[in-house]
Amino acid sequence: MMDWVRGRCFWIRCGREDQGQIFVVRRKLGNAVKRNRIKRRLRSICRSRPYFPCDLVVFCQPSAIEAPFADLERELDSLVAKLPIFLAPQ
Repeated sequence: MMDWVRGRCFWIRCGREDQGQIFVVRRKLGNAVKRNRIKRRLRSICRSRPYFPCDLVVFCQPSAIEAPFADLERELDSLVAKLPIFLAPQ
């Protein structure tokens, strides 16, 4: 099991498969409007990236709700760069 890479707005981890992204936004972070807004922003960031080399699990922290879009992009990119990706040859 891989450890989480932690930032100010997100905790992320990477698995061995290439199946997409999972965004975890707890109900504790706000009402449905706020939770859906952060998920839309994360989907937009991931859509604009050409390729993530693994499935990505993003666990949102309360600071992600009020953070500007550019800060979210910058933090997600820096956290993905820190991921320990272990791809076994198939």
